[in-house]
Amino acid sequence: MRLSVIIPVYKVEDSVVKCVESVLNQGVPGMEVILVDDGSPDNCPAICDALAAKDSRITVIHKVNGGLSDARNKGLDIARGEYLTFVDSDDWLLPDTYKPLMEWLASHEDCDMLEFSLKHIGGNRVEPLLRDATFATARQYWEGTMAWNHAYACNKIYKRWLFEGVRFPFGKAFEDIFTLPLLLAKSPRVATTRHGAYCYRWNENSVSTAASTAAEGLKQHLSALRMAAETMQTTPLSRHGWNIYYAMLCRQIDIYKLTKEIVLPWPMVRLVCWWHEKTKR
Repeated sequence: MRLSVIIPVYKVEDSVVKCVESVLNQGVPGMEVILVDDGSPDNCPAICDALAAKDSRITVIHKVNGGLSDARNKGLDIARGEYLTFVDSDDWLLPDTYKPLMEWLASHEDCDMLEFSLKHIGGNRVEPLLRDATFATARQYWEGTMAWNHAYACNKIYKRWLFEGVRFPFGKAFEDIFTLPLLLAKSPRVATTRHGAYCYRWNENSVSTAASTAAEGLKQHLSALRMAAETMQTTPLSRHGWNIYYAMLCRQIDIYKLTKEIVLPWPMVRLVCWWHEKTKR
């Protein structure tokens, strides 16, 4: 088995068929598609079973609802591929994305993780254009590309060994930011490419969107950034390191506006939050 594609499914009966078909049509030999029905209360379980009945590459897991991380982890538990990747079931892939990437990996067997392009569909966020590059160290990739800003799990192909002893955190928002540093701490060889595109559909009603404005979600984002900086030993003086600390300060200011709480144990943070709140009114 060459590639395992793990797709959590929950309340996406209008988009799951398009998503799965975009994966099946990639033309990758030796591919399995693992659909993890995360206790979806709509017609998704039946849709998953119908898709599996038509294509032997599909395996379906039905489980009690546990959230995105739990669903991905269930897929990881049974994945057989030498390589792994993830797709969210309201997203899709542009044609001719996986096959050239897998061909490139076949000729670069020392590469453990390959990041490819991601496009936002809807919303107003624009992703930085990736360049074709291979990084000497995981730290060079982390700091040189400011990887904390594009820590998505879904636009990367990983060798399966990277997830040995690593799973997505249960019950947390921003699970990708928590997880990527744990993979990079294993010192993989990382490459990026401009080829292909993972189409990420912006959903203003999604859990991650809601978490980005709610106090608890902001705290989890801040916690993820702090954990990432600590795991990767990123200091403000390292290459682009100031960027992740600035992001943490911005989250702290957002939290202070909502709750008046100070989470960051940095000197002068309280004064900065107070001053920002007064001057931005």
